[in-house]
Amino acid sequence: MKNLLFAIILFSSPVLAEKYTIYTTERPPSSWSGIIDSEGYFYWFTNSADSASADGCDIRSNGCWIKTNVKAEIINKDIIKVNRYGTERYYCSEEHIQAVNKANPIATYSRYSSWDHGYGKCTKDGWVR
Repeated sequence: MKNLLFAIILFSSPVLAEKYTIYTTERPPSSWSGIIDSEGYFYWFTNSADSASADGCDIRSNGCWIKTNVKAEIINKDIIKVNRYGTERYYCSEEHIQAVNKANPIATYSRYSSWDHGYGKCTKDGWVR
């Protein structure tokens, strides 16, 4: 019983159970993605082998997340604004992007199958296809 109680307390800890929302600004030609921490700092994503070295990643989870000194402005739960390199970009949550793509599918047909690539761009009003 003690072990069960310890496990419940351990895994309910906000430090260990912190959930990050992944935000994306556009797809393609590149997919710029990032997350923000509890203090509002922006982390950008890379799957580069060089950046994934032991000293390059601040968070390792399905890739490499690198912390910046830039704070994101939260527009709402699905949209953030980040000023990187002198350019303001809006980023939409993956949940929001998936909902828009599901509600407004754009099928691309080939000889072998049909699929929706989900291409678009995040704006202050949300994901635009």
